[in-house]
Amino acid sequence: MSFNNDEKTSSKNFIIAMICFMAVMFGYDYFTGSNSGADKKEQQQIEEVEEEQDEKTAKIISIKDALNSNTRVSLENDHIAGTVDLNGGIIDSVTLKKYKKTTEENSENVMLLTPKNTENQFYYAISYNDKTNQESISDTVVWKVKEQKEKSQSLVITTQTKNGLLIERTITIDDEYLWKIKDKILNTSGKEVKLSARSELVRTKPEQHNYAVVHEGLVGYFDNKVDEIKYKDIEGNKVLKDCKWMGYTDLYWLCSIVNKSKKVTVSYDKVDDDTYKIVTNRRGDISLSPEAMVELNYSIFTGAKDYKVLKSYRDNAHLDKFEMAIDFGWFFIITKPLIQLVDIFSDIFSNMGFVILVLTLLFRILTYPLMKKSFVSMAKMREVQPKIAMLQRTYANDKMRMNQELMMLYRREKISPMSGCLPMLLQAPIFFCLYKIFFISIEMRHAPLFGWIKDLSAPDGLYIFNLFGLINWNPPSFLQIGLWPIIMGLTMFLQQKLSSTGKVQSANETSEQKMQKNMMLFMPLLFTYICASFPVAVVIYWTISNIFSIIQQRLVNKQLGIR
Repeated sequence: MSFNNDEKTSSKNFIIAMICFMAVMFGYDYFTGSNSGADKKEQQQIEEVEEEQDEKTAKIISIKDALNSNTRVSLENDHIAGTVDLNGGIIDSVTLKKYKKTTEENSENVMLLTPKNTENQFYYAISYNDKTNQESISDTVVWKVKEQKEKSQSLVITTQTKNGLLIERTITIDDEYLWKIKDKILNTSGKEVKLSARSELVRTKPEQHNYAVVHEGLVGYFDNKVDEIKYKDIEGNKVLKDCKWMGYTDLYWLCSIVNKSKKVTVSYDKVDDDTYKIVTNRRGDISLSPEAMVELNYSIFTGAKDYKVLKSYRDNAHLDKFEMAIDFGWFFIITKPLIQLVDIFSDIFSNMGFVILVLTLLFRILTYPLMKKSFVSMAKMREVQPKIAMLQRTYANDKMRMNQELMMLYRREKISPMSGCLPMLLQAPIFFCLYKIFFISIEMRHAPLFGWIKDLSAPDGLYIFNLFGLINWNPPSFLQIGLWPIIMGLTMFLQQKLSSTGKVQSANETSEQKMQKNMMLFMPLLFTYICASFPVAVVIYWTISNIFSIIQQRLVNKQLGIR
C-alpha cells in the first residue's frame, strides 16, 4: 500500500496534533491538580479558615446593640460614665464626659472601654477557677444587682455557683478615673474548696496613629523602672517582675491595671494577630474551708493622661511613677518641667494661645544674654569678612597656613565663631521638647485660639492652595500648607535678612559662600513646608519666637551702630 506526499503529510500532522492534544490534557490535569489529594487538603484548610472567620464575624455585634442590652448597669462620676455587664460581671464600657472625639459641636464623647464581642472590644474581666469542683467562674456567670443608688459611683452585685460559692462584688469609681473592685467569696458548699484568681484587660484592634514622637502600646512600672512595649514587639506570654501597674497607652488616654499585692503576678500576652491581654494571676491557690470567706481587691485606671491627675494618684494612691505614663521622651528632664508650666499657665489663662505667648516670652528672656552674645559675635564676623576673604585668597593653596592666620585674626578681634552657634544648640532641645509637649499635652487637645484655629494640637487647616477655604477643595496632604506656617516662614525670612544687615559684599565671594547664601534663602521655604504638618501650637510658638528674635536683633544692631 502506497501513500502520496499529501497523505503522508496529512498523517504526520494528525499524529502531531494528537500528541499535542494529549500533552495539553495531561498537562492541565497535572498543573491544575483537579484530582490531587494535596490540593484537596489545601482547599479544605482554606475552607476551614474561612468558616472560622465567618464564625468570628457572626459573633461580632455593634456597640449600639451591646449597650442597649438590658443586662447592663450604669455607674458614673463627674469625669466618666461606665457600665457593667451582668453577663460575666465585666466592665466593658467607659466614656469620658469631658472629652469629645472631634471639635464638632455634635461630636460624641471619647469611649475608652468598648463592649465585649464588638469589633474593637476593650474590656476588664475577673474570673475564678474552682479546682475542687472543676468549675470555671468567668464571663458565663450571670450576676444580679444587690444594691445601687441612682447615678451612683458604687454598685454591689452577687452571684452563686452551682457548687456553693457565694460571691459579692462591690464596684466603685472614685472621684476621677480609678475603679476599685472588691470581691467577697463565701464557701457554702460544706467542703474545702481550692480557687485560683485571675483578671485580664483585653483589647482588640487598638487604634494606632504611628506618630514618631509618642509611644503607643503598653506601658508599666515593673522591675523598679517604667518601660514601654510596642504592639509589634509583643510575642507570647511575658511575666513581669514586681509590677505595680501596666496598661495600654494612646496619644492622650491610658487604661491600666493597678497591682498593690505582692501575691499577684502581672503578665502580658498576644492572643492572636490583633488581640492583646494584660493579665493578673494570684500566686498559689486560695484554700477556703466550709463557711470561710476571702476578700480580694482589684483596681483599674481608665482616663486621660492629665499630668496633675496622674501625679495625684502617684502621691495619694501610692502608684509609683504613675505620671511617667506620659511619654516625656529622651529630654524628660526638660519636658517634665515644661508640662508642669503648661499646667500652671493653663489654670491662669483661659486661652491656650496666651500660654504659648507667655512660654515664648519666658524662654526669650532667659536666653537673651546668650542671644545677645550671639548677635554681637555675628555682627563682628560680618565686619571682618573682607579680611577673611583676603586671607582665603592669599593662602588658597596652603590650607594649614590659612587656618592659622584665621585663628590669629579671631584672637585679635576677640571673636569666637562657635559663640553664634551656642544659642541654637541650646534652643534645639527646648524646641523639640515644646514640640512634644504641644503634641501630647491634654490641655492642648481641642484647645481653640481664635478665628479658624479650633484645635492647637492639630495642623493649621486654612490652606493656601484652596485660597484659604474660598475654593471648595481639600488639597492632598503634600499641598496642605496653612496660613500660620506661611507667617512663620515670612518671619524666618525677615530674621535672616536682618542677620545679613551690614554685611560687606565681596566681589571675590567663593562658590562655597554663594552656596551657603542661597541655602540660607531657601531655608524659610523648606521650614514652611516641614512645619505645615506640625501642631499649629508649635508653629505659633516658632513664629512668636522669631518676632522676639527680630526685635532683640534690631536692638543689638542699634547698639552696635549697624543699619
